[in-house]
Amino acid sequence: MSLSLQRASGILTGALLAGAVCAAPEGAQEVAGDACVPHVAYLPLDADAVGRDDHGVAALGTYERISPDGRFILRSYSGARLGQVSLMELPVEPAGRIRTFRTPLSNEAFPVQGSWRYLVDVTGEHYRFADVLRLQERARPLFRGGMTGFYAAAAEVTTQGAHQESPAGAGSGTMRRLWIRSLSWPNHADPDQQGVGPLQVATLEVVDDGTEARIVSARGPRFICSGRTSVDGGVYALPMLSIDGTEFSAIPQVPRVGQPSMRVYGLSADPASDAHPCDLRGDLGSSPGKAVFGFPHAAGAPWLSYSDIGQVYVHDRQLGLTFRLDHARDRVLASAFPGLTRDGRVIYGATWQDCADAQACPRKAGYVVVDPHQSRAWRDHWRAQGRPPPRACITRAEVLAERTRFARMHGLPQ
Repeated sequence: MSLSLQRASGILTGALLAGAVCAAPEGAQEVAGDACVPHVAYLPLDADAVGRDDHGVAALGTYERISPDGRFILRSYSGARLGQVSLMELPVEPAGRIRTFRTPLSNEAFPVQGSWRYLVDVTGEHYRFADVLRLQERARPLFRGGMTGFYAAAAEVTTQGAHQESPAGAGSGTMRRLWIRSLSWPNHADPDQQGVGPLQVATLEVVDDGTEARIVSARGPRFICSGRTSVDGGVYALPMLSIDGTEFSAIPQVPRVGQPSMRVYGLSADPASDAHPCDLRGDLGSSPGKAVFGFPHAAGAPWLSYSDIGQVYVHDRQLGLTFRLDHARDRVLASAFPGLTRDGRVIYGATWQDCADAQACPRKAGYVVVDPHQSRAWRDHWRAQGRPPPRACITRAEVLAERTRFARMHGLPQ
């Protein structure tokens, strides 16, 4: 399949700005006169493009990671039609078509969070994201390093002088020094024990001129959090690294104090340091699925999002409260852990029934895009406080700005 990125990006601005104005939630304040994004949008997959599951519905992948602008999804277990790992490009408007791209990656491949500058195979091979979009299966890795195997995650650790927002297209000639921190679960021969055990961290120092990239130095892998053994024990599950690489979430499996629950711990903000405090920074008090971090923001600690028994939630760490996200279809069942975009939307794969026609109610599969600030639970909380929410909704202008930022950084047509 050809990329046709020029056509896709050429309609971006027009499609976004021509969309219908969405009603703001009750009590919402107008944000610079701009329209809110839809509260909930459903983007069905085309079964002819991605294949069908045993029920004849479009096949969903698993272990799906969402790009910072919400435009791309890195999807593992894509099936015979698309290979092990594919990239999905979501349309600007819900009525648009989801585009698919093949990749040379293996199941459980993951992006370097924060920038998505690189996509990382389970072998540790780092591919430039823009190369994979342009060349698909013909893309070649730039370098190899960091944590390897299933259940790994990575992020760019932002430091003074790091050029995270600089264009990453070929031929820029600007040398950037980057630090990539990766976190890994243990890999066992016993599949039932995959991802359960002590955690390891490695950090790569990389120089990248937009055409070539190489490792300058590597630290680790090193086991971490030994100082918490007396409280948490030494076995963790479902760890996830934060967007900026300075925190992680995980569930201690056999804690010596309290019950297993999803918790947030701190890592060193210095990419050259091996002294990770693993200080406890939050506790959800329950054991849901993997808790994924949102982007850092000025108002407080990054939000978390997770799925539990088919439902999707966001956790506001500043408030210490969890909010369930709404549905606009019947029998919605989240299929994998969600992702939070830089503008604040939550995106996840799911199946649902579309019962607009009460006689049919066809079952569909695809992606759900939610603005948590328009959810009933969020509005009810602030109504009970007797004051308006600090953010009424995510605007279309904010979504467009993030898509534009991401496209420029990766040298994609706009």
